[in-house]
Amino acid sequence: MFTDDIKFLQKAVVLHPDKQDLFLALKRSPNSFSRPNDWDLPGGNVLFGELHEDSLRKEIKEETNLAVDTFTPVQATTHYEKGIYFLFLGFCCRAKSEQVKISDEHSEHRWVTKEEFIGLNPARYLVDFINVTFEESNL
Repeated sequence: MFTDDIKFLQKAVVLHPDKQDLFLALKRSPNSFSRPNDWDLPGGNVLFGELHEDSLRKEIKEETNLAVDTFTPVQATTHYEKGIYFLFLGFCCRAKSEQVKISDEHSEHRWVTKEEFIGLNPARYLVDFINVTFEESNL
């Protein structure tokens, strides 16, 4: 059972529909509860009882208004931080359109390369996830 001290987090590398080396980066809003103004990837916490793929597809749609193709699992990790145990699942998918409409959770979006994303100084776990994604899939 999920509690306040256990979080199930998942993110997706959403690839551009036509350009092989680009994926979507989102900038968290300045009033975000966690990591305000940080660059991020689509996704979020899975709530107890949610099916993880349904949850991730819903998050991507809410945050970007994008439909995506099939998810490919890329990474599963755990870590313990500030009294919270995190289970992280990372996926890769391709957007069916490049027309992004961000939600209030974010203030900006960009289609970026791996190097550009890392240069935006995102959270360390996202850099690790991006590196694994591009190594594993030979993108």
